[in-house]
Amino acid sequence: MSDSLPPLNGLSLDRLRNFLAFADKGSIAKAAPDNLARQALISRQIGELEQYFATELTVRRGKTLALSEAGETLANLVRSQFNDLEEFQKKLRGQRRTFSIGAGASVLEWLVVPCVSKIRGILGDSALRLSSQRSRELVESIRDGQLDFAIIRDDAISEELRLKSSLSLRKRVAFSLCASRKLLGSKPISALSDPAVWRSLPFAANGGGGQLDATFRAAMTTAVGEFHPVVECDSMLQVRELIVQGVCAGLLPSFGTHGLDEHDVVMREFTPMKDFGRSLVLHWNDRQMRRRGVEESTLKEIAKGLSDSASCAAGGR
Repeated sequence: MSDSLPPLNGLSLDRLRNFLAFADKGSIAKAAPDNLARQALISRQIGELEQYFATELTVRRGKTLALSEAGETLANLVRSQFNDLEEFQKKLRGQRRTFSIGAGASVLEWLVVPCVSKIRGILGDSALRLSSQRSRELVESIRDGQLDFAIIRDDAISEELRLKSSLSLRKRVAFSLCASRKLLGSKPISALSDPAVWRSLPFAANGGGGQLDATFRAAMTTAVGEFHPVVECDSMLQVRELIVQGVCAGLLPSFGTHGLDEHDVVMREFTPMKDFGRSLVLHWNDRQMRRRGVEESTLKEIAKGLSDSASCAAGGR
């Protein structure tokens, strides 16, 4: 132990654990719901840690507390050390290591799940924990060490991170309008490329308010005037299911059309978004990879496995 650290009177695993709970949950109340005694304990222990490190770990924003810059640094450090201790314990017990992978719900379903067996093999028969998150959350979770890997759009991270801690999975994700033949009725297949026909079709749309959803709605508004989906969905998975059922038409990424029967579902490139396609990347935290002993060759193997999965999903119907 470093002699430069002060005596450990204000430092303990319990204090650090409760501080991390506050950092992860975003408030003392959420870290200890319906437990006023523990909330008071956490508040007191944060003060004791501030006294120990002689710095403010929190800042007040309105009526709530948030992490200061020093608090964020400490939370990342504590999280990393706790993860190390957990892995050490698993190793002693002969348990598998666990790696966490985050992505959007549809990317997890269509790209990651088909590749799980291959990824587990690459990581030495490790266990995997899959987490569905939005792009901004994925970037933050990688930064904070709460995820080991994320599959994310390349434009969601900075150029520096793309060069330093990401690998491309495929060149471009294209988008198609899809509708069941039952929904089109007597209209010819080519009609799905006609904006005049779009006006007469009930649409499902991903109502999450992300960049893709906003771009799709803007493109439809430009093409048909006012655009009002009849069903607002939480994910592309729900949009696809409504398409398959013949309830709605909708927009799907190229890898989301895999498995659709062309005899039942008509698919046409959505030309207003032909230049919108984005590359997906495997993104990680460099420090996390060094800590967990993941070599560059391993990262390349995982990226290749996911890229192969993406190519199969996009190329097969």
